[in-house]
Formats: sequence, structure tokens, C-alpha cells
Amino acid sequence: MKKWRGCLPLFLLLLTAAGAWAFRRQLTAEAIAARSPQQAWVTVCFLLALYAVKSLSVAFPLSALEAASGLLFPFPAALAVNLCGAAIVQTLPYLLGQREQGGLAAVAARYPQLADLVRPDPRHPGRTVFLLRLGGVSPGDLVSLYLGAAGVPWRAYLSGGLLGSFPRVVSATLLGAALWEIGGTRFWLSLGIGAALTALSLCLWRFWRTEPVS
Repeated sequence: MKKWRGCLPLFLLLLTAAGAWAFRRQLTAEAIAARSPQQAWVTVCFLLALYAVKSLSVAFPLSALEAASGLLFPFPAALAVNLCGAAIVQTLPYLLGQREQGGLAAVAARYPQLADLVRPDPRHPGRTVFLLRLGGVSPGDLVSLYLGAAGVPWRAYLSGGLLGSFPRVVSATLLGAALWEIGGTRFWLSLGIGAALTALSLCLWRFWRTEPVS
């Protein structure tokens, strides 16, 4: 019984992912913006609800929600909505993972590469989360689940996660629907920004890895 309970979070993620895949043609920035309510506060609630759905689905494109906010609101408001959405996306899988900390050893034994990648530094757990978010490690929902099960402290997890996500959230909010205009200037700009942030996270990881133990 305990074994099946340990699989429940993953099963929930897979179930939601299957539902999101079935409606993938409607999960674009333009489609989301077109279906959003007219009142601004209702639109905010609608988008945050979609962020909650995304947090339980690896198939729901996060960038579509970020771009939709950029289409619907002026930049400062869109950025605020997207940062709140990022907090939701990072929190719900983390809480699911916390409920299943006992199953972490089994997951690490079965997927040692994943375990080595996201194993938090016991001295600086927030630093690990920061690097994972800055580098854009995917699937982010499964990483959040693992970090919750690894027992990363809440404050370190959320502060590091939001700080690391901030550059990508700003980029997606500004570029909006251009993220999918393959070949366009802003499309290549988005790819360049993403590659630069990933390279930066790798450089920081190598630097901090060689940091002497105090």
C-alpha cells in the first residue's frame, strides 16, 4: 500500500500531462489570450488557475502562459502575474514531493543520473535550486517534485527558484508570441537568451563546485 502511495504524485503528473496533450492545439499564447475573460481581475485568476494546472503537467508549455500574460497586460502587470504564476508552478509539485520523502531513496536508486543532477548542496540548498531554474532544467515539474522529496527548506527553495527563474520569465513576458515565430529576429533572440542563461548556470556551478569548504 505504501509503495502505491509513493507513486501517487507521479501518477497525478502523468494523468494531467495526458489531459494537457489532448488539448495541446489550444495551449498557445494566442488561444489562451483569446479565451481569457474581459475583466482584468478575472483574467488574472484565470491565468493563475492555468498555472496551477501547468504545475501538475509536464506537457503544458509554461512559456505559452508567460507570453499570454504579455499579450493581455502591460509589461509591469504581466511580469507580476507571471512571477506569481512561477511561484505556483514551483510550489505545488514541491508540496507533493514533501508528502513522499520516504520514496526518495528508491527514486534515486532507480534514476541515479537525475539524483546526481538535482541533489541539493546541504550547505547551500537554495544555490542548487537557483542554478537548476537559471539553467532551465526540464522537466521542471519533476525537478520540483524531487526537491520537495529531498527535503530542501521551503524558504531556500522558493527564493532560489524565483531568483533563478526571473531572467527567463522577463524574457518570455517581453518576447510574447514571438517565441513561436520560427526564423524571426525575436525567436532567435529568445534562443540566444536561453542558451546564455544555461551557459551562465553551468559556469556558476563549476565555480561554486570548486569553492573550498569553510
